[in-house]
Amino acid sequence: MAFERKKQGLQPARRAGSRFARLLLPTAFALSGLVVAFAQQNSDSALSPPASLQLIPIPNLPLGVVIFPNGKAINLNVGIGSGAFRQNGDAQGRIWALTDRGPNIDCAEAKRLIGLDADQLCAGDRTGRLHPLPGFAPSIYGIDIGPDHVGRINVFIPLKGKSGKPVSGRPPVAAPPRGEAVFSVDGKPMPSDPSGIDPEALVRLSDGSFWIAEEYGPSLLHVSQDGTILKRLVPQGSQAEFKDADYEIQPTLPGILQLRGANRGFEGLAISPDETHLYVMMQSALANPDQETMRSSRHLRIFKIERESGQLAGQYLYQIDEPANFGLDRDGRERQAFHVHVSELAAVGADKLLVVERIDRTSRIFAVNLVESAGIPAIFDNPDKAASLEGMEASRLMSAGIVPLTKSLVLDTDTVPGLPSKIEGLAVISDRELIVLNDNDFGIDGVRTQMFRITLREPLTKR
Repeated sequence: MAFERKKQGLQPARRAGSRFARLLLPTAFALSGLVVAFAQQNSDSALSPPASLQLIPIPNLPLGVVIFPNGKAINLNVGIGSGAFRQNGDAQGRIWALTDRGPNIDCAEAKRLIGLDADQLCAGDRTGRLHPLPGFAPSIYGIDIGPDHVGRINVFIPLKGKSGKPVSGRPPVAAPPRGEAVFSVDGKPMPSDPSGIDPEALVRLSDGSFWIAEEYGPSLLHVSQDGTILKRLVPQGSQAEFKDADYEIQPTLPGILQLRGANRGFEGLAISPDETHLYVMMQSALANPDQETMRSSRHLRIFKIERESGQLAGQYLYQIDEPANFGLDRDGRERQAFHVHVSELAAVGADKLLVVERIDRTSRIFAVNLVESAGIPAIFDNPDKAASLEGMEASRLMSAGIVPLTKSLVLDTDTVPGLPSKIEGLAVISDRELIVLNDNDFGIDGVRTQMFRITLREPLTKR
């Protein structure tokens, strides 16, 4: 059900009284717009050009307090920064945003966050996850930025199956390596959900429908205007995992995607200006042939998908930056390529993309042009572990005729005082303006969602 802004908070577009409306009434907060102008502080030409930063205050959407068996209480709020998108032709100031699967806690982190260890809450499974709000439905939000530079959440669209039942954030498979065990707030195991999704990025089409990239499959979802999932594109050979899903399953994506690491599926999604192609990207390298390769590899793939057929139209090699290039994350801990995440994609032209890389505190935004690369040969779509692109050294890549995409740095957030950690939402407003949102992990660590407008001195067309 889609929700629209009324005089009193969020009300359903068709009928009031929904439990979703009661749950997500926003608590407005008043903040004045903050503009920080700055000059480039480093003569290193590799750093981004000067820019300006403006805070866009947005409401905090409370989910309530969760109390664990030891009495530990966590005040949760909705995290809407997992993905962001600006559609050409939309009302001025409209930004579309997305939650992920919902509040969850890594069982390995339970002791630090809750004071109870995995033996007490996760049946000793340190690879599992706690889901303190099992009824949470991943959702889309429409945010309108007004002339006063304040963001107002005017649209709320919970995602649902064709039966009308909201989908959950539980994984379709419970057993590793393709799935993960899920536990409730009291430590009891929870069932998997063949319709369950972990959304991370979205785009909106001119007909009002959405495409969403999610981690579990990894998969692509076509979603109607009212939040109904129409179909789910999954890797070839994985369709049995979704056989009881509440929507159509189409196994059209490359089978190699079944080798995604745990919690490292699709993270970025973009759409071509003519809406004929989707671009999608993993958070990390594939576990091809194994987990150790995933942790050490800097080789990520950008997939170009024909939107109508769901078939692969091309794929390209993208090399993430060395961990040492993320300045504010040089905190003395040993970092591997695995610690560098791709967190968002955005299209700025036909086959021209922005890619957001981050560790935690530092994010680096790059521009790439796919037409400058011949792409990755089809042989590397085969899950046969003998053809491991992810483990190849430069000399082997060259002999295979594979050339990594050339990256142009658009923005290094270390040069922008005031930006939050974990930037995961990016929307392109104009040739010089970007909107970014952080993923606050539903406030589990006390972080709130923040939105900023970044104005670049040089236009994106020069990249």
